This record gives sequence, C-alpha cells and structure tokens, in this order.
Amino acid sequence: MLGSSSSSPPPAMKYDVFISFRGEDTRDGFTSHLCTALRKRHIETYMDDRLVRGEEISPALEKAIEESTIYVIVFSQGYASSRWCLDELTKIMDCKHRFRREVIPVFFMVDPAHVRHQIGTYGQPFEKHQQRYEDKVQGWRSALNQAANLSGWDSRAFRPESILVKEIVEDIWTKLNSQSINDNGGLVGIDKHIQQVESILHGDSADFRIIGIWGMRGIGKTTIAHALYRKLATQFSYTRLFDDVSKKIEEYKNDGGYKDRRHMLQRLKVLLILDNVNSADQLEDLIGGRHSFGPGSRIIVTSSDKQVLNNVTDEIYEVKNMDFQDSLQLFSLHAFKQNYPIESYMEVSEKVLNYAEGIPLALKVLGYFLYGRTREAWESELQKLEKLPNPKIFDVLKLSFDALDEEQQDIFLDIACFYRGYEEHTAKQKLNDSGFSATIGIEVLKERCLISVLNREIVMHDLIQDMGQEIIRRQGVNDPGKRSRLFKHQDIYQVLKKNKGTDAIQCIMLDMCKIREVNLHAETFNMMHKLRMLQFYTSKSAIHSNVHIPEFLNILPEELRFLRWDGFPQISLPQDFCPENLVELNMRDSHLERLWDGHQDLPNLKRLDLSGSRKLIQIPDLSQSPNIEEIILSHCVKLDVVYSSSFLAKLSCLWLDGCYELRILNLPSSILLKSLGVVVLYNCHSLEMFSVSKTSEGVLPSGCSRDGTRRWKEEKKCAPDAPQRHYFDIFHPIVSAKEYENTGDNIHLLRFKVLREGSPSSFPGLKEICWLDLSNCESLTILPVELFQMKFLKRLDLCGCSSLESLPEINQTMENLTVLILDKTGIQELPSSLHHLVGLEELSLHGCRRLEFIPSSIGSLSRLCKLDLTYCELLETIPSSIFKLKLSKLDLHGCSRLRILPEIMEAAKSIAHLRLTKAAVKELPLSLDHLVGLTTLCLSLCSDLEFLPSNIVNLSLLSDLDCSGCVNLTKIPNNIDRLSSLRELSLQGSGIVNLPESIAHLSSLKSLDLSDCKMLECIPVLPPFLKQLLAFDCPSVRKVSSSRLKLPPDSKEGLFKFHFTNSQELDPNDHSIAANACDMINQDAYRSVLFCFPGSEVPHWFPYRCRGNSVTLDPGSLNPINGDRLIGFALCVVLGSSEDQRNKDREFLFGLKFEYEGMHLLANNDLLRNYFYWKGKRIFKVHHTLVWKYTLESSAINYMLSRARNFNFEICEESHGVPTSNVVECGICPLYSKEKDNDFPAGDYWVHYKVCAPGH
Repeated sequence: MLGSSSSSPPPAMKYDVFISFRGEDTRDGFTSHLCTALRKRHIETYMDDRLVRGEEISPALEKAIEESTIYVIVFSQGYASSRWCLDELTKIMDCKHRFRREVIPVFFMVDPAHVRHQIGTYGQPFEKHQQRYEDKVQGWRSALNQAANLSGWDSRAFRPESILVKEIVEDIWTKLNSQSINDNGGLVGIDKHIQQVESILHGDSADFRIIGIWGMRGIGKTTIAHALYRKLATQFSYTRLFDDVSKKIEEYKNDGGYKDRRHMLQRLKVLLILDNVNSADQLEDLIGGRHSFGPGSRIIVTSSDKQVLNNVTDEIYEVKNMDFQDSLQLFSLHAFKQNYPIESYMEVSEKVLNYAEGIPLALKVLGYFLYGRTREAWESELQKLEKLPNPKIFDVLKLSFDALDEEQQDIFLDIACFYRGYEEHTAKQKLNDSGFSATIGIEVLKERCLISVLNREIVMHDLIQDMGQEIIRRQGVNDPGKRSRLFKHQDIYQVLKKNKGTDAIQCIMLDMCKIREVNLHAETFNMMHKLRMLQFYTSKSAIHSNVHIPEFLNILPEELRFLRWDGFPQISLPQDFCPENLVELNMRDSHLERLWDGHQDLPNLKRLDLSGSRKLIQIPDLSQSPNIEEIILSHCVKLDVVYSSSFLAKLSCLWLDGCYELRILNLPSSILLKSLGVVVLYNCHSLEMFSVSKTSEGVLPSGCSRDGTRRWKEEKKCAPDAPQRHYFDIFHPIVSAKEYENTGDNIHLLRFKVLREGSPSSFPGLKEICWLDLSNCESLTILPVELFQMKFLKRLDLCGCSSLESLPEINQTMENLTVLILDKTGIQELPSSLHHLVGLEELSLHGCRRLEFIPSSIGSLSRLCKLDLTYCELLETIPSSIFKLKLSKLDLHGCSRLRILPEIMEAAKSIAHLRLTKAAVKELPLSLDHLVGLTTLCLSLCSDLEFLPSNIVNLSLLSDLDCSGCVNLTKIPNNIDRLSSLRELSLQGSGIVNLPESIAHLSSLKSLDLSDCKMLECIPVLPPFLKQLLAFDCPSVRKVSSSRLKLPPDSKEGLFKFHFTNSQELDPNDHSIAANACDMINQDAYRSVLFCFPGSEVPHWFPYRCRGNSVTLDPGSLNPINGDRLIGFALCVVLGSSEDQRNKDREFLFGLKFEYEGMHLLANNDLLRNYFYWKGKRIFKVHHTLVWKYTLESSAINYMLSRARNFNFEICEESHGVPTSNVVECGICPLYSKEKDNDFPAGDYWVHYKVCAPGH
C-alpha cells in the first residue's frame, strides 16, 4: 500500500476453523453439532472445551487463533456478557486485518442489529463493562460493530437447526477449497487441470465412469488428484482417497473397514481416487468390477503407465508440462517465497526453468534447494546439473525405469544415449537391427511417459534423458570402461588412451572433433566382446580421423552391428574381422582402397556408405548380401566399374554422383523392376555404358538430389505398399520441352527449376507422378489436359507462373490431389469443373492479381480446409458456398475491390478467423451471426465500412475485434456488452465519436485501443478487468470517466498499461486518471503499472517531489516500520512538449542512486523496456504526467537503505533518451508490503535494471 505499513508476518496455519462461542449458551447444543459436522468433513477445527477460564485469554488460545484460517463467531444471547469472549473477538478481528483472514458471524437467536449497535441483550452487559473495564470497552464495541457488519448467518431464518449447520459447513468447505486451490503452496495452474478432468467426468450423468490421469512421474498427477478429491467430495455419498497405491496395496487390501463396506457401495454414489497405480491387479483388488458401485459413481485413477489405464478407463486425461508462466510462479514460490523472481535473479531463474522444462517436481526440488543462496551458488548448481542430476529428481524418475523388463530397459538406454531426436522410423530400424523388438518396446516407453513422438521424431524430456545417462554412469562411477554405453567424449578418450575397455561395453559413439588425437593399441578392442556399435564420426565438414590405429589392428569385435569410422586411416579393414553380424558399414572419407581381401559373407548388411573414399578402386562382391538396401559410393573418384548382382533383390538406393572415372554401370533388370527406386549419376562425366532394363531406356535426366530421396523416403513411409517408381529431381534448366518428352514412364517426382522456351504440349507416359513442381516457370502459358488425368498426383505447384492465365477443365475425379498452389499466377478464373478435385485439402491463390471470379462449385470440396485468397486485388465477391467448407480461417486480406460479402445461408461452425483487411466492403451481411465459431474478426483499414450489424453481438465466441483504420465507422452497437468473450477491441484510427456505456460490462476485455480516434469526445467507465488502454493522440476527448479497475481473480500477469496522450480539450482539474493510477498501484497483484496522461503536476499522493529531473531524500525516511519491507516505489515524471523531437525514437532512462560504502548503485529495470519505448511519430503537444510502479529486491534494498547516506531518484541524460530539459518535475512514493521478507543474504549486493519511456 502507498506509504503504509503492517505488523509481523502471518504464522503457519494449523487449524482450518476456530470457533468462538459462549459456553453456557451453546456448548452442548448448536456449537457441539457444528464442531462435529466440521470434523466429519475432515476440517481441522479448534473448539475450546474448557468450562472454566482464567482472567486473561491464554497464550495457547492466542496461538490457536493466529494459526487458524477461518473464524466462526457464534453470537448468542450471553456472548457480550463474557469478557473472555470479547477478548477473543478482539484478537480475531485483529488477525483478520493483519493476516487477511476470513470471519463468519453466526447470529444464534439474536438480532444482528443488537450486536452491531450493542443494544438489547448486547447493551445491558456493556453498562457493567464500562465500570470495570473502561480501558477495553471501546475496543470491544469496535470489534462487535465490525464483525456484525460482515456477511453471516441468522439462525432465525433456518428450521430445523441441522439445516443451518449443513449450510455453514458447506460454506466453510467452499471457502477452504477456494483458498486451497489459490494457495501458493504448489497448486499453481491447478484450475485448468481440474476444469479439464471435470469435463470428462460428466458429473451430471448417472452413468458410472472411470477416468484416468496419465503423465510422467513428477508431472503433478497426485496434486491434481488431491485437489479433485477436495473439490468433489461433497457431491458423493461415500468418498475415499487411496494414496500411493503401488506402495500401499497390501495395506489397502487388508483394510477391514473398506472390505466391510464394499457390499454397500452398490447402493451409493461413490467417489474413489486411486493414486499411483501401476498394475491392473491393483485396480481389481480395490474396485472389482464396474457393477460394484451405485449410479453416478466416479473413480479417478492416476498412473504413469497408460496401458494400465487403457484396460479399465472410459477416458484418459494427459497431464502436460507446465507453461512458462506457471513454471516461473511455481519455482518462484519455492525459490523466493513469492510469485515472481527477484530481478537480479531473473536470468539465472530462466536457466533453471529451461532445465526443468515444466516438470513441477523439478521446479519444487530445485526451488527449495536454491532458496536463500547467492547467484554464484545458483550458477554453480546449474553447472553441476549439466554433469549430474539432482538425486531427489533422479530417484523419482528412476521408478519408471525399474518397472521395465530387461529388453525395454536396453531400448530406453539406447534412446537416452543415442537416438533421442531421431525419426521414429529410423530409431525403430536401428533398434531392430540391434536385435531388439523395437515396435513393442517403443510403444511401452510411450505408455510409461518415458518418450513421446512429435512430428515423427522421438522426444525425450531432458530430465528423463539425464536419468537414463546417470544409470549408465553409475555402472562405473570412476571407471567408464565398466559402463555399457559410452557417449561422452571425455570418458571415451580415457578408455581408448589407457586401453581400459571391458566386455561390459556395448556401444561407443564419439565425435572426434571433441578430443585430442589418440593412438589406439593393437589390442584396443580385444576385450570388448559385446561391442555392437562403434561410431567414430566428425561433426565438422572437414573430415579427419583423430583416432589413429597401429599398422595392424588385431581385431574388431564380431558382435559389431554398426560400424562407422569417418576418415578411417587404413587401406583395408582387419583381415581377421568377421562381419557376419554387420548391419551398417559407414566409412565415409576413408583411406580405403578396398574393404578387405578375398570374399566375405555379409548376410545382415543393409547399408554400405563409402562416400568420399577417394582411394577406393573396387567394391567387394556383395552377392552374398541379400538384405542390402542402400549403397552410397558418392565421390569415390577412382571407382571405374560397378557391377550389381542380380541377387540384391532389396536394393533401393544407389548413389554414384561425383564418381568422375566411372565408365561402366550394370543394373540387372530384376533389381530395377523389384526394388530400385533411386539411382544418382550426377557428374558421372566418364560414364560410357549404363546397362539397364528396357523399362528405363532412353534419355536419363541430368541428375537427382538428396531432396528427391528424402521425399521418396517419406512417401515410402506413408504408402510402403505403393507401386515402385523412380525418382529424378531435375535441377538443370531444360532448354525445350522435347528433352522432357522422352523421359521414361516410371518417374515419381519431377521438378523443373526453370522451364524456358514454351510449354509441354502433353505429359506422355507420366501417369504415376505424385509431385509436380513447375514453380517460377515464368514462360509457361498452357497446361495440357492430361495433367488432371494423373491419378497418383498429390501436389501440383504452379507458384510464380505469371504467364499462366487459365487451368484446363477437369474432366475426371481426382481423389489424390491434396495440394494445389497457384500463388502469383496470371489466373483470371477457376474452372467450373473444380468440384472434380474431391481430395483437395489446400488451395492457395495468394497474389493472383488478375483473378476475378471463383465458381460456386468450390463449396462442394468437402475436404478443403486451407484457402488463401490474400491480395486477389480484382476479386469483387466470393460465392456463399465458401462458408460450407471446413475452413478454420478465411483470409481476404488485400482484396481491395471486394465490395460484397455474401449472405451466410447456414451456420458455419468451423470458421474461427475472418480477415477482411483493406477490403472495400461498406457493410457486413446481416447473416454474419451464422459464423457461430468465429473468434477473430479483422476489419482493419476497411475505409468504406460505415457500421457494424447489430447482430454481431450474437457472436458469443468472438474474442478479437479489429476495426482499426475504419475512418467512416462512427459508432459500435450499444449492446456490445453481449460479446461476453471479447478480449481485444481495436478502434485505432476509426471515426468513433462516442463509446456506448455498455462497454463497461465487457468483463473479459483486456485490451482497448482508441489511438488516433480524432473525433472521440469521451472515454466512458472502463471494463473492470481491463489490462491495457491505448489512447494516443485523441485531441477531442473532453472527459475521462472514473473507473474501478482491478485484477481478475485468476490472473498472474501483473502488468497494467494506460497510455492517454494529447487531449488538449481535457479539463485540467479532472484528476480521475491520477486517482485510477493510485488505485492500481495499490493492488498488490500488479507488479508493474504504467500510466501516461495529460497533466502538468505530480499527483498529490506523492510525498516526495521536486522541480527538475531529480529528487533527493533522506534514506531514513524510507526505513520500514513494524517489520514491513520496502518493495519498491511509485515513480512520477512530468514531461514538457516534445514537438521539436518529432521523428526521433527515444528511450526514457532513470536511476535510483544510493551512496553506500563509497559506491553509487544504478538501478535500470529491464522489465519495463518494451513498455516504455517512445516511437518518433508519437510526440507530446502539451505537458504529460508519467506514473509507474517499480518493484525492487526487498532484502538488498532494505539492507542498503539502513546504511546509505543519501538516496536519489534521477532522470538520466542519454544520447538516445529524452532530454532532461524536457523534465518539468519528478516525484517518488515508497511502497511497502505486508508479506514476509525473503531471507536473502545482505552484503555487497549490486542491483542492475533498466527502464525505457512511454510509447506505443
């Protein structure tokens, strides 16, 4: 509060409820019944049962009052006659004010007015008290008056008494539940989880339902379950929470009380919560069958194993990682004992958040551990976490690993060490090739929340990966040679250098760029009998092996399945190496001349990569490698002949690009017809003979690229059983269409980068093309009819074909074409036969500046969900059938001739966003309210728009309405308050004259932009929860109504922004904005408040002010009293006109300087940087007042203030800042908090912030 203080911090809570009562009146009746009912609901209740009391209330009783959350005061007939009751009441009201506690008065057979005014039965006792306790009477009267003015319960309105007791208990339960959910003790973000779970519980249904809550360990499942139990328990006849079932199952199974009740539960509406279940047997033991419970019963089961839930639940709720804001708050509560970090700790706090990645367990554990420590200690802990996980976090997460079987554990460890981030398909392939059953193994890991798959890639949380890698480290804490997997270069270097390898090692993966050169022993691999993966690779483009081997390497382990050695230094592999288990051999950029002498059987080999081996003169006989799928010999410049065996029936890719000396290539037709999909012969300048089947005879395109192969692989994944086709990606310019016309008929992907001179008259024999890219073929004028007869065509890209004016008619149904790109073409209209594109999902017409007409048949494209019509400048209307499509967004931005938006004939649920920026519409259709799912409506720069239809208020989901730049729009509907979901409203630069008073009732509105509304005359009462008002350059405003703004109960953002400038007509004696600023700064939840408004003086509530650009005061005047802490300041600056600084971008800097032990500490606050920046086009034409709330670290500041010799607030002169000559006056007001101070160390504490000045 401004300039205020409070007493000591609140004590820890021990009791939920404290009952104050007159024993003689109600002990054996009402109060006893109330206490019993509260305790039955497990509400911890304090009730003093002593029949005789002393002269004063005891210290124990005072302590019980202070440690209670809610006070129930039972005002009975004789309550006022007891001085002990009155002393209790005085103490209770004191705690209410000091600690913001809840007080519930119960007027038991008394008139509340008698209590309030001390008359009747409450007046007579005070006549006696006045004589004996004169010094206390006034305090007692005040306490009675305050308590009786609170909302409470009048027993005379309830019969029988039991109803009153029940109502009071429910009221207390609700209040406690609300406080619990909003408590800072770790339930951050709980509301959204409860809401989601309640939505699948179907509470109104009489059906029996079992709901699962699923997520990784430490994600907050137990917290959610407990919160749900507390909230829902009152709705059921029987409730029970089984905590930590996996550990306590035997205890629960032998619980006689529960077993005895099981037969009764069939008749009751039951709520059971089973937390941490890890097997279906546990569920069977505790709940039996679904028939065991009465109608409307609900069972909630939490588990980190999805398969357990799949077997029994009706629906599963997945708990996701916390978002950044909730993570920051939860961490701050444990690390700083407040809702946000200390400023100087913000950067290091974000590092912790990045490490925890939204896992509540990690946020709590690390926050608790780091509380009260220096920043240097924080940095040190973060460095340690890069090497070792926190043991508490590790122990919790490892429980999921321990529950896996042996093979699943191996799969998990391989992923944690090597395959995180791989495509799922590739990871499965690698794991299968290692001898594991990868498909089922990966499914189990997904179910146990140890991995997930996002965009086809294996995703693993950092903390899970750290847990897996720590398991490996503990296999040999001081001896990495005893670990099963080596992946850290330091460990591998030591093992190789000291020849410390053992038979424990299964995998080695080393980036050679990260180590110094190391010389291997001839026996390096002798003891590594179980080694199945050896990868020495380099992450840099220049490949050089830092791992040197003796002239004769004795042996490579026979168990090897994956061997990669970039830059392998020898001319062949060891003679004794038996590679029969080898699946992948990768020796890129090696010194190999040949792989080995003689013949070797490689029955399991699938991939062979010898690319860049410039000394390679021959490849081995692969006739005994029937499983080989891919051979890569790119840039093997000395290779001159390649013969492929007809037994290689699975060969699908052959890369020979850059084999300059290759003369002869023979591909048996049996291979080509069965499997071969990619042949790369780019830059094979010496090729004399390409022997291949008749299917591929003819002119071979000049090259294909890795991009083509990537697409080919993706197609194979999507349709593995599709007919085999070849892939040629043509990157060289085609001089004419004739070369193209002779191409073979098995091509699957065809891309023209540039198509010069004319257009292809037809596409002979290319019926099986899936992708056709003709983008930027600027001379292309006509497309052949055959194009729309390619039944396999999925994507057609004609972007930039600026000479193409029409599409041919589509004479047959095309089910596979899903994407049609016509951006920036010369298309004037779409064919009426467009409806034949039944599979079309995306149609892009961006920048088709000649397009005038869209056929109504577009409405029959039932799968179309993406339609881009932006910048179709000649388009004057669109067919109403468009609204039948399943579009989520209809974007007509830049359609500058669009004058009519058609009537919407039926409800269109899918369209959520409608954008009409720069359109020529004068009015919107009356049927606009048929867009029932609309959330965003953008009408910006629709300069012809004159009014909004009255039924726009029926759009109940509309959250963002943008009418900026609508210069002819002079009013908005009077009943706009019916837009109950509206969060953002922009009227910037519109012709609005007055806003309707109903705008005050837009309870969801957070942002209102009225900038540049030159005709606006008045700003009415604002919505209560508004967070941002922008009203730059509103010269006609004469009045700003006073508004009571406040923070929404569920808000955690803590920022309020109010910018109001250049209103020369505003009454200079109108102080309503300054009063609003004071009110907002007083609200504790707002961490930052910014106000800018016309004014020539510092508001009266600033106790310290001075003309000029600085204020100096005695630090002693800032010292907090009664244990309060200084949390910051309200700051104020009055600026003069800035017209001479037009077109200059300016910063506004300020400093808070302390002279302490010879040092000047400069405080610059980064938090406000984005909110105090003033763009050059914004100037002050008159004096303006800037007021803002500025929060500082309390411990350090309080410590320094107690020792400082002076304190100074100063506007700083900076090269890009506002000149100090523009500063007319400054003011400062200290802010104090009632919260407990943090126990951060004092000493030399540097505070470093920066603030920049008001702007848009």
